[in-house]
Amino acid sequence: MKLCIFPNDPIMAYYEKGEIKDRYFNPKNFFSEIHIISFTEKDIDETKVQKIVGNAKLKIHSVGKINLLNKNSKKNKVLKIIKQISPDVIRSYNALLEGWIGAKCSQKYNIPFFVSLHVQYDTKRKFEKQRNYKKYLALKYYRKSIEPFVLKIADKITIVYKIIEPYVIEMCQKKPEILYNRINLEKFQNGKKIFEYEKPIIITVGRLTSRKNHDCLIKAIKDLNVTLLIIGDGEEYENLVNLSNFLKLEKKIKFIKSVDNDKIQDYYNSADLFVSMYNPSIEGLPIPVLEAMASGLPAIVSKPVEHLSDGLEDSVIYSEIKPESVKKEILRILENNDLKKELSQKALKKSKSFDGNSTEQREAEIYEELIKGKYLGDN
Repeated sequence: MKLCIFPNDPIMAYYEKGEIKDRYFNPKNFFSEIHIISFTEKDIDETKVQKIVGNAKLKIHSVGKINLLNKNSKKNKVLKIIKQISPDVIRSYNALLEGWIGAKCSQKYNIPFFVSLHVQYDTKRKFEKQRNYKKYLALKYYRKSIEPFVLKIADKITIVYKIIEPYVIEMCQKKPEILYNRINLEKFQNGKKIFEYEKPIIITVGRLTSRKNHDCLIKAIKDLNVTLLIIGDGEEYENLVNLSNFLKLEKKIKFIKSVDNDKIQDYYNSADLFVSMYNPSIEGLPIPVLEAMASGLPAIVSKPVEHLSDGLEDSVIYSEIKPESVKKEILRILENNDLKKELSQKALKKSKSFDGNSTEQREAEIYEELIKGKYLGDN
C-alpha cells in the first residue's frame, strides 16, 4: 500500500520544532510506502525523520516553493511524480495550494483523496486582514477559487476541533468527522521532573505568533511570585523578549525556542500550571492543551466560541484574553490546593478522550474505507 502526503510545511520545519512523532503519517503501519510532496527546494534527509512513517519506506520529493503564479507549473510537475508513484490514497493537511494540487492529482488519476483541516480559515482571514493585508488578499482568493474545489473533491474530511465544522459545511455541504490530534497518554503520564524553582512554575507551549496572545500572559504574571516558562519560537519571539525586558521580568520568564518531542513531557511534569491564551475563533483545542491535560496539569485556557466548545468545561478553567482575568485565575488555582488537585484529576480523566491509540486506529480505518470504496467504485 502506498500513501502520498501533501503536508502544510516542509518536513524540515517539523524536525526543527521537535515535532517528529512516531507513525504520524502512517497510522498502525498501514502503508508500506509513504511519499511526501514537499514544497521547498531541498527538504531534510529521510533517515532523520524515518519514525514519522513507522515501518514504511519513506521518500520525500522536493518540488520547490509554490505560489499563485506558479501553481499550474507545479501542478504539472507533481502530476508526473504521482503518476510514477501510483499511490492508493492522497492526503492533504490543508485546503490551500498544497491541497489544490493534491485534489488535481486525485481528480486526474481517480485516487481517493483525504483532507484534514487544522485551522478555521474564515476566522484566519479576518485575523490577517488586520495584520497582513497582502496575505489576506491571497486567502480571500483561496476562498473563492481554491478551497471550495479542494473540499468538494475530497472523499473524506476530518477536522481537529469543532469550530472548523461550520466552515466545511458552508464550503461543500459535507459534514466533517472530528478527529482530535493524537496524544500518547502513557508518555505524558510518565514524565519526569527535570528542574525545580522555589516559585510556582507556569508553562505555556506553542508557536510564538500574535494569535497565541503570549503578551497577555506575560502581562498577567507581572506582579505574581511565579516563574513563567515559554516554550516555542516564531515571528513574535523578539517582541515578547522585549516586552519581558520592558516590564523588568527577565528573572521571572524563561524562553526556550524548541524542545524535542521525546522530552516535552518532562517539562510539563516539572510545572505547576499550564496557561494558553490562543485565539479561540481560530483554534479550538491546540495540541499543547491536550498534552498538558494528559500530564495532569491544571490548565487555564481561552474561553471558547459560544456553541462551538470541544467539551472542556469541567476539566479546565476558562479565561477572557485579558491580563487581569488571567492573573485572577492563576491566583485562584495557586492559592487553592484542593482546586489544583481537583483540576489535575479532571484533566487526566478528560485526556482519555484524546487517547492517541484510538485516534490512530480511526485514521487507519479511514484509509481502509477509502481504498475499499475505490475498488467498489471501479467495479
